[in-house]
Amino acid sequence: METRLLIYWGAEKAADYNQAIEYASMFKKFSPIGNESTRNKIETDNLEVLEKYDLLQKLMNVITGWKSTGISYNNKKVDPHTFFWNTKEIVRCYQGYNQSEQKAVYCSEGGSDCWGCRLLSGIVHKHTEAPYKNQEKYWYQFGEFADKTTWVLNKEQLSMALAEIVEKKSIEFCPAFQLVFYRKLVAELPAKIDVLDTENWGQVYLDTSISNVKSWEAINVYHKSTQIVQPKVRKPVYKKPETGTTDSKYIRYVPATSFDDIGGIEEIITSIREVIELPLKRPDLYEHLGIRPYRGIMLWGEPGNGKTLIAKAIAHEVKAHFIPLDGPDILNKSFGESEKNLRNLFEEAREMQPSIIFIDEIDAIAQSRLAGETSKWYATVVNQLLSLMDGIKEFGNVSVLASTNRPDLLDPALLRPGRFDYKLEVKAPNLLACKKILEIATVGMPLANDVDFFTFAESIIGFSAADIVFIAKEAALIAVRRNVDINSIIMDEEIEFDFNKVQVKQSDFYGALIVLKRNAKYTSKTYSLKG
Repeated sequence: METRLLIYWGAEKAADYNQAIEYASMFKKFSPIGNESTRNKIETDNLEVLEKYDLLQKLMNVITGWKSTGISYNNKKVDPHTFFWNTKEIVRCYQGYNQSEQKAVYCSEGGSDCWGCRLLSGIVHKHTEAPYKNQEKYWYQFGEFADKTTWVLNKEQLSMALAEIVEKKSIEFCPAFQLVFYRKLVAELPAKIDVLDTENWGQVYLDTSISNVKSWEAINVYHKSTQIVQPKVRKPVYKKPETGTTDSKYIRYVPATSFDDIGGIEEIITSIREVIELPLKRPDLYEHLGIRPYRGIMLWGEPGNGKTLIAKAIAHEVKAHFIPLDGPDILNKSFGESEKNLRNLFEEAREMQPSIIFIDEIDAIAQSRLAGETSKWYATVVNQLLSLMDGIKEFGNVSVLASTNRPDLLDPALLRPGRFDYKLEVKAPNLLACKKILEIATVGMPLANDVDFFTFAESIIGFSAADIVFIAKEAALIAVRRNVDINSIIMDEEIEFDFNKVQVKQSDFYGALIVLKRNAKYTSKTYSLKG
């Protein structure tokens, strides 16, 4: 891996100045002070440093301490002492590499407490006998809960942490080191950890105590061989009401879905950040303004355009506890049970704040209250929801999102200011949005050279995001049918076939569009939200 080390110093009156010039002249690219430069400069690379390390040390012993001395490594100024301390370790390791009879695996055979290159200390792989160290980084700390029992490893974040260590340790200066060493090991790590495997794994909780009020938030997982040191207390944005318990009965759930996973919503992301993310992340701004943020947000529009995914992405962006609720699931014919279910959800949101309650298909539980016996049962549920929405301002960092395809059915009292007072329409994707959704839906799909999403997107304007995802999947299956004898593969599992030959063509997407039109019936309905 090619690197560039630049060592420079100016004219000095020191007695050993000429000795420094003599040492420097033994390097291939030495430029003494002249007409075009006011500094002596050595430009070298990793191999020359390793070959002439003793000479380089002699030079640095002379010029270190001069005000004019400096070192630039890959165009970045570095501290000479730190750099040469790390370089000393690299020289020792490189000498071992040259003497090793198994060079191919030398760099990936770490000790018991580290893995990858031996200088990648800090990302601990094994510690069955070694105790947990608070200053160390463990690979399974990089992630988040995808659901209440599954910890998903964020391999991208882990790779970035390793890359930072690589840079700080100057590992790139070693000609034997390759980034593929640690990338391969990251790829081999488990993508998910089941926290129900209590024999091996546990959860770390963050103590948010203030004024003798405790609430515990699960922040990551740990291996049972570690000795956990609790993180420092973090002052919450809002003072939480007394819960009467030191341990929460709930497990924090932050969705893994982000805005990057959703196409075609660029136009509404700005509104989402202003109305939802800003008050959750910076409530102090609203305190300064003397206003209360919106606590109820209604997402409305035709089905299949990502309202549920948007709600999950919002919770992901602000790391809020996400409480999903399908409208029909809350209903219970037993007297008072539906209202109790609603109260329990809001209580969970209050205890786990910052949190977001998401009520999908809210029209199923909050239709207009009409006269008649049947409506009385609905009316009590609506009244309970209205009461909870009125009291949410006392909860703290809690927001309620709801979605509906039929806003015309909702009780008008829900839509007044103070409840669901902000309405956001999620529209069918336009041309550019259709193209974006296709690109997301086909990540990892082997596409032929003739595929042009921009051209094809013109044919699917007006279709929902769910329709476009269906088209992408069906196009892939059409490509399989065209290239693979499915019956033969099913009957003979050992049959050999080169799946690399299967590529999805532009014609496959048009074929999938025909399938979609044939299998679906579309209706055109227009709704509106007032207020």
